[in-house]
Amino acid sequence: MSSGKITYSLGFLPTYVFREIVQLNSEGFEIDIFLPRSTSTSKFWLDIVPRHKLADDITIKQTLTSKFITCSIPSLALLFMKECIPVFLRHPAKFCSNAFLSIRKRSFRYFLLGASLAGHIDRRTLFIHSHFAETSAFAAMWAGRILRKPFTLTTHAVDIFVPPREDMIRFLLEEADRIFTISEFNRKYISHRYGEHLVDKIDVTYLGLDFSSLPERAGSPGTIPNIICTASGLGEKKGVPVLLEACRILKERNLQFSCRVIGSDTSGLLLDGFRKQVEKLGLGDLLRFEGLLKSDEVMDRLAEADIFVLPSVCAQNGDMDGIPVSLMESMAVGVPTVSTSLSGIPELIENWKDGILVPPGNSEELANAIEKLLMNADFAKELGRQGSAKVRNQFNVTGYVGVLLKKWAEYL
Repeated sequence: MSSGKITYSLGFLPTYVFREIVQLNSEGFEIDIFLPRSTSTSKFWLDIVPRHKLADDITIKQTLTSKFITCSIPSLALLFMKECIPVFLRHPAKFCSNAFLSIRKRSFRYFLLGASLAGHIDRRTLFIHSHFAETSAFAAMWAGRILRKPFTLTTHAVDIFVPPREDMIRFLLEEADRIFTISEFNRKYISHRYGEHLVDKIDVTYLGLDFSSLPERAGSPGTIPNIICTASGLGEKKGVPVLLEACRILKERNLQFSCRVIGSDTSGLLLDGFRKQVEKLGLGDLLRFEGLLKSDEVMDRLAEADIFVLPSVCAQNGDMDGIPVSLMESMAVGVPTVSTSLSGIPELIENWKDGILVPPGNSEELANAIEKLLMNADFAKELGRQGSAKVRNQFNVTGYVGVLLKKWAEYL
């Protein structure tokens, strides 16, 4: 499998999927990316990724009509006439059989969204792929059934840990021709929760980095050690309050440092709340929330970091990180990295060898780990060196995409 057109149906375009697509394109594939027409999440991520790096044969089409899922019956009828009737006329038998199936599965509106997507997919498409088991993946699955195109899916974290409807996720996973997931932890979780019969078609594909795009390690521009935390979305699972408390503990110990947290929620309410909390805790001289930055700016900040911290926790609703790409990036650049022994993170970090892992939610242990790095420059340097070697050997985008292509070739 060395050329052709691949269709992506996505709810948003995160940087790690962007890298995947760019790598596929560099290996000779044309890519069509279908995104929702207008959602705050999709726009949020499109503002982050460096779209200037997209080649002419990678197209972003914001045509997914998410209104199918929530609109009123009269509006649904109008959308059906405009988006679905042409697909019905081209594929009447497949349209009707899948429409009846979707009714039995209580997912008729998702079927209509998929039918709408099918009307926009290029006939030369080899297969349809999605990331995250959510609305855009359901659209891709139904479109694949109508068009008789293979459908594959990469699962990540919240999509399988906190499903809105478990029966629909199970159906989606059963219908996928192949399931990719980002950790061995996830593979076991899926087979345990959604069915042991799925395990044979699940492949663990660790996300990968394009090392040519990473900056050279620069180190802190000042004399005070610089701690960086990239907590995209600032959601509960990122453990930001744990970091705030750890910083308070470190301040009480009279340690010299500065800490910068990068990331924002789409509304900015969480960001504003954390900034107020910093002032309330008396940490304004040490800790700053920088908000949303473009991916290139994040990499520049990372290159200047002395320590990278991501104190991931399990949220009250069961959501948690998978293997955060931000950890891969910090390790690849050579920054000593601290995180927690949660989910798939131990598959990336071997404790005290190429990073430090602490129990989730434990601010005292997090402060101890940071202090160890602040007080022992040689140990910190060796940890960064080992982490860089680990990621560059095992988490590169070329190898990751190679696994995808090998598995995809089995269906063509």
